[in-house]
Amino acid sequence: MNVIEFNPKWRTNIAFCFVDNIRSYSSGICELIKNQADGVLANVYNKGYPVYQWIDEDVLLKHVANLGYTHAVVLSTGTEFTNGSKFFEAIETLIQVDFLVAGHILDRKDAYYELHHQCYVINLFHYNMIGQPAIGKQELGSQHVQVAPYRTTNNYHDDYTPRAIVAGTILTDYQHRCHGWNILSKAFDNNLPVVVFDDSVRNNKIHFYPESPKDFYKQLGWAYHRLNYCRNTFVHTDNTETVDLPIKKYKQIVTPASGMWFTNYLESDATVIMYDYNQASLDYWQARYPKFKFVLCDLLGKDSLIDHIDISIPDTLINLSNIFNYEGTVFFYSLEYRKYKQQVLVDAIQSAMPDASVYFSLRAELFDTVPTWHL
Repeated sequence: MNVIEFNPKWRTNIAFCFVDNIRSYSSGICELIKNQADGVLANVYNKGYPVYQWIDEDVLLKHVANLGYTHAVVLSTGTEFTNGSKFFEAIETLIQVDFLVAGHILDRKDAYYELHHQCYVINLFHYNMIGQPAIGKQELGSQHVQVAPYRTTNNYHDDYTPRAIVAGTILTDYQHRCHGWNILSKAFDNNLPVVVFDDSVRNNKIHFYPESPKDFYKQLGWAYHRLNYCRNTFVHTDNTETVDLPIKKYKQIVTPASGMWFTNYLESDATVIMYDYNQASLDYWQARYPKFKFVLCDLLGKDSLIDHIDISIPDTLINLSNIFNYEGTVFFYSLEYRKYKQQVLVDAIQSAMPDASVYFSLRAELFDTVPTWHL
């Protein structure tokens, strides 16, 4: 059996730093966020960005700064990216402007301004030039006097999310320090810009607030909505992933009901089997290509894909895509389970069709060779 995998085009200027806070969450939340974090890590890796993971953001930042990256995207467990590649495109645009730090900047009134831990970006050139300062951990009850930044009167939402802040001149009494107080202070002290995330970033990610059970379970409804939407409603009408296959024609192609990229690899009289766990997707493609065979099949459930393939046809390509690392399901399936289901299917294909080619755009066992949350 020939296994073919997609190899991302590697970017070398931006490092993604994952701050692993999982051990601090309650047990029920911890298990779900472990699943979600694995999916996010796979998504970033598949976009071609180097990934570093540790429990301390300052250690992570010093590490990647010393490796020569120009920028670091720091995110905590519980944050993920939505809408395909739009978040990554927004980050690539963001780093074209000058700043020391960019993120969600919050005006906490009696506390000095907060850089929310869910996601922020550091310009590592400036970070190195000012001595690699600590980000600054929350210090409740830390009364102090500090120059207050000037902020816009308009907000992204509520009254504590200014659209912009700049260095101020007025000393102010504060009762607390919030996360990010030190890096924000260093930016203003060194006349370096602080950028507030705009909608191009905000609208293409979500944070589940696992540090707060009340907020987490409120956000969890979004994950269940996505699970059901991907299973019952959403139809991939276009090619949504990069395909990296050698030029060859196949007599049989077995592929999810998503896009038509595979037609470039078909023999003129080839058999096409489209499978999916989403009946709406199958119906959409069957209406357009009635000569194909269509199979309702859930690879994470009890269904067996091999039972629907003509194992007598040589030159068969079986596209397993990113099914075992799919954003619609990964939140509710552990890495261990996904690896198990993937291996069961690969073993079945190997036994029944040893000459078949199997294509992955993203495998579950990516984490056997890449640093992961399960260390």
